[in-house]
Amino acid sequence: SDVLLPLEIWHYDHTEHIRGGFSLVFVSPGGSSQGRYRLWYPTEGIQALLAVGMRGRPDVSASFLVENCPRGDDIAGFLSEAIDWGRIEETVRVVPRPSEEWLQTFSSYSTDLPEGAATFPAEVALSFPGRYGSRTVVQGMVAVPRDAVHAVRLADLDSYDFVVDGEVLRKDDLFEHFRYRFTLPVAEVAGQLRDGKIPLLFQRTLRPGTYTLRLKVEDAGGKRYFRDERVVEVPAVSEASPATGLAAGTGAGAPDTTPAQAAVVASAGTSAVSAAPVPAAPRAADPAAADPAEEANRALGSGDHTVRLLAPGGDELLRTGKARIEAVVSGEGVAKVSFLLNGKAVLSKSHPPYSVELDLGDKPKIHTVKALALDGDGRELARGELQLNAGSHRFSLRLVEPQAGKTYRDSLRAEADVQVPEGGELDHVEFFLNDARLASLYQAPFAQPILLPPSQGLTYVRAVAYLKDGNSTEDVVLVNAPEYGEKVQVNLVELYTTVVDRRGRPVPDLKREDFQVAEDGTPQKVRRFDLVKDVPIYAGVLLDTSASMAERLDDAVRGALGFFEKVITPKDRASVITFNGKPNLAVRFTNDRGVLAGGLANLTAEGTTALYDSIIYALYTFGGIKGKRAIVLLTDGMDEGSRYKFNDALDYARRTGVTIYSVGIHLEPNEMDVRSKLQRLAEETGGRFFFIERASELDKVYAAVEADLRTQYLLAYESTQQGDREKFRTVEVKVDRPGLEAKTMHGYYP
Repeated sequence: SDVLLPLEIWHYDHTEHIRGGFSLVFVSPGGSSQGRYRLWYPTEGIQALLAVGMRGRPDVSASFLVENCPRGDDIAGFLSEAIDWGRIEETVRVVPRPSEEWLQTFSSYSTDLPEGAATFPAEVALSFPGRYGSRTVVQGMVAVPRDAVHAVRLADLDSYDFVVDGEVLRKDDLFEHFRYRFTLPVAEVAGQLRDGKIPLLFQRTLRPGTYTLRLKVEDAGGKRYFRDERVVEVPAVSEASPATGLAAGTGAGAPDTTPAQAAVVASAGTSAVSAAPVPAAPRAADPAAADPAEEANRALGSGDHTVRLLAPGGDELLRTGKARIEAVVSGEGVAKVSFLLNGKAVLSKSHPPYSVELDLGDKPKIHTVKALALDGDGRELARGELQLNAGSHRFSLRLVEPQAGKTYRDSLRAEADVQVPEGGELDHVEFFLNDARLASLYQAPFAQPILLPPSQGLTYVRAVAYLKDGNSTEDVVLVNAPEYGEKVQVNLVELYTTVVDRRGRPVPDLKREDFQVAEDGTPQKVRRFDLVKDVPIYAGVLLDTSASMAERLDDAVRGALGFFEKVITPKDRASVITFNGKPNLAVRFTNDRGVLAGGLANLTAEGTTALYDSIIYALYTFGGIKGKRAIVLLTDGMDEGSRYKFNDALDYARRTGVTIYSVGIHLEPNEMDVRSKLQRLAEETGGRFFFIERASELDKVYAAVEADLRTQYLLAYESTQQGDREKFRTVEVKVDRPGLEAKTMHGYYP
C-alpha cells in the first residue's frame, strides 16, 4: 500500500476475439480499496498506479515492483500483459451488434409503451405489510376492470393473461427490474373481483428510502397496455404482528400507521404520482377497501430467524460412517432445534451448540438432513436443509408456504425456496392453485399472495422452477384437507427408455399403447408418454488412464473428442473424469468443446485402476441433475485398490438413476468377472455394454450411444406402491412388438 494504489487485476487466458493471455488492470485513484475503480491503460505508465508518496520517483519500474511489493513478480507480469482496451474496441467488435430478435426481447421487458399502443384503465395500490431482515415488503395491487380486458384460450381454459413489467429506480439509477405473468381462469376470477376489477398482486422487498416505481401491464388477450409511474416512500416496518399479520411502521415524517393505512392508491392513467402515505378508508365502513391478501400476509416472516446447516469438515466428497452436522441458528425465542435424517426425528437440543452426530452407514447413499428451529409452543420459526452425497448440481424447490394441512379461507402466501445447481441459470418459477397456473415470477423473491375463490375446499399449491436449459423441479403442498384425511405419498417415476431392434438400431415410431410397465410385478398406468428428442443431455466420459492404457490412450481421447463434436449441442452439457489410482474431475459440465478438449489434452497413462471408487465419484458429480443423464465408462481392466466394492457402486448407481454405457477394451479371456460386472452396470441402469479389441473402434460405440440418447421415450407413471422407502423397487418395460427390446433402468429407490 505504500508503493501502489489499490488494484484489481483480471487475467484471461483467451477470449473468442482475443487470442493469447491478457490482463485488465483496475485502479482506485482515491486510494480506498472500497472506492470506485477505473480501467488503467498501459499508455498512462506505471506512474498512474503509484501511491501518493511514490509519485514522481523516476526509479520506479517493473523491477522496483518485483523487489518491493508482495507478489511483485506476479504484478509486474500481469502489468506487462495489460492491453489498451480502446485499441481493442477499434479493431474488434467485442460487443456484437444486437439482432432484431434481441432488440424485440429487450423492448418487451421495458416499461415504455409501444408506439401507438392501445391502453386500458387500471388502479394501483401499494402497502407495506411486513419486513424481511432490513428490507420492507412492498405489496402492489393493480386493479384491472374486467370489462376493459379480453380473455384468451390457454391450455383448453379461458383465462385472463397479463404480463407485468416493473422497474425500481433510486436516484435515477435502475435498482431492479421484475416481471410477473398472471394467468387467471375466467371461472375463478368471478370470486376474486373487487368492484368489478381483477386484482393482480405482486411483492418486492426494498430497503427504506425513496424510489421511483414504473409499471407496465400488458393485456395479452387484447394487446392493450396500462402504464403507471410514481415516487414511493418505503417506510421502515417493525416485525409483523402474529395476531393480524399487519406490521406497525413509521413512514418518513408520518405518524405511526398500519400498513393498510399506509397504502397508496393511484387511479387510471396517472403519471409521476407522489406516493406519500395516505389513510385508507376504515375496513368496517368500506369492505372493498380491505386488503385482499390480509390472510396471506399473516405468513410473512421477519427474516430474523434463520437456520443454516454446515456440512462435515474434511476433503471427502462422499460421506459414510459417523458425521457431525452443526446448525447455525439466529433469532430470538428459539426454544429448541430438532434434527431429522431422511424424514425421521433423530435428536432435539434446547441450547447451543446445536449439533448432532449422525450414522450414515457404511455405503455411500444420498441423505437429507433437516434442522427445525421451534419456539416454546412448538411452532416452527425457521428450518434448514442439507443434502449429503448429492453432488454440486442439486436443483431443488421447497415450498416454505403454505403449510401442509393448514386451513386458509380468503388467501394464502406461496413462497418457494429454490436451489440452483452449479453453473445453472434460473429462468422462472410458476405457482399453481390446483391445476390452474396463476403466476410466473422471473426474479426473486419467489413469493406470491394467492387469492382463493369462494367455498374453496381441498386445495393443493404447486410450484415449479425452470432452468434456462429446460430442466425443472417442483414441490406440492396440500391445504384445507379434512381432519380425517389420509396423507398419500405420490411417486412420479420417469423412465428414459431406448427401444432397439434385433440389430441394435433405435426404433422411433412407437406409441403409448405399445408399452407395458410393471413395478414389482404390478402393472402401472403410463401418465406421460413422449419421444424426447429435444431434452438437454448431460453426458460424462469416465476415462481409464491407468498404466495399462498407455498404448490405447491416444485413440481413446480421439474417440471422446469425436463424441463431444457429434453429441454436444448448445443446450447439452458434458464432463470429463479421468481415473487411475483415484478419480479426477478434469472438466466440469460445459458445452464448450474447446474446454472439453483441453481436459483430454496431455493425459499420461500411469498408476493402478480404482474402478469402483471412480464410478461412484462420477455418479456423484451428476447429483441434482434431472433429465437425460449418461456416463460412458471406458476401461481395460479389473478394479485395483478401490475403497468401495462393486455392489456399493451398483447400489449407488440405482439410487442416482444415471444411465451407464460401459466399454471394455481388450479384456483378456480370463477376465470374465470384469466383463460380467461391466455388463450388469449397463443393463441395470438402462444403458448398453460394448467389448472391443482396439480403441480405434470407439467411433462406432459413440455413434451407438448418440443414437440411443437422441431417440428415447419418456414413460412416466405414478407408483401404486407404498411402504418402505429403503426397499429397491424393480421396474420392467415391455414392448408389444416382436423383435424389439426396451432398455431402461431395472429399478429405483423411492
